Amino acid sequence: MEYRKLISFGKNSFVVSLPKPWVRQHKLVKGDLIYIEENGPNLALSKKEFNGDAEDREETIIIDGKNSDWIERKVCSAYIKNCNKITLKGNEIKGKVKEMQKIMQNLIALEVMEQTSNTIIAKVFLNMDTVSIEELIRKMDIVTRTMIKETCEIFEEDNYESLNERDRNVNRLYFLLYRSVLYNVENPMKAVKNFKLSPIQAMRLHNLAFYIEGIADEARRIARHVRKLKPSEKQRKVIEKILMDVYEYYVNTMKSAHTNDHNLALNIADQKGDFYSRIEALKPKNGENVGMHKVMNRLQRMTSLIHNMGRIVYTLGVTIEE
Repeated sequence: MEYRKLISFGKNSFVVSLPKPWVRQHKLVKGDLIYIEENGPNLALSKKEFNGDAEDREETIIIDGKNSDWIERKVCSAYIKNCNKITLKGNEIKGKVKEMQKIMQNLIALEVMEQTSNTIIAKVFLNMDTVSIEELIRKMDIVTRTMIKETCEIFEEDNYESLNERDRNVNRLYFLLYRSVLYNVENPMKAVKNFKLSPIQAMRLHNLAFYIEGIADEARRIARHVRKLKPSEKQRKVIEKILMDVYEYYVNTMKSAHTNDHNLALNIADQKGDFYSRIEALKPKNGENVGMHKVMNRLQRMTSLIHNMGRIVYTLGVTIEE
């Protein structure tokens, strides 16, 4: 924290100097406008905000010689960076139309507006001032809970395809959330005005969402490996019990996030070691059951992600309004 002296300037004004590092960081120069927002006894200063109409961001991606994974990463990157127009160009477009359309469909509110033999133009139809990070977290949480529940029932019902689709939904929500976080960090005055959200709180929520998305991935992967196992009745019951207890671990950790309950997050953090011991007990005696080893690795990974999610609550603190 810095202290600056208030200086009288003429009959009706007062002046306070701005720290030079802040001015340089935001690339401000003499004559630039500084936004001032009054919030009770506090004044919040920010640089001129991004105007989506006047400064529409766009990106052109040349796809020739690139595989689908590379193209998808570039499109997702442009989307997250708040580009409102994404153009794909190349002579290979005509042979990859279905692949390109599928990539676009995996991003919320990104629609193809124009298509030729060598060009696809897509636009994002979203008002970012209305996209709530907290609401997206809640939606990700609901879908992820369902995924873990369905994984618990994988021996009874092979619902792997359903899990796959739910995982794609979590991914779509996460990409939009990431986009929203960057938008609100770039526009701190709007974030405070629209959602009472500070930049540091936005980043904390992003960290939480990062782990939720990873947990959803692990639920799908565990189901993929478990469905191929041929365990004994005893092994099956042990795996089902671990999965149900992991579900409760996840639910309680999210409860600590929703209520910003640091003590709850701290208390359940100790469960990680117990889960690791129980998962290690699944190790096949002959050491040759590859499928069981994969299940163990994925269970340990999920447990670790839930533990790390709780760490965000008791070290940084998050609050998600119910």
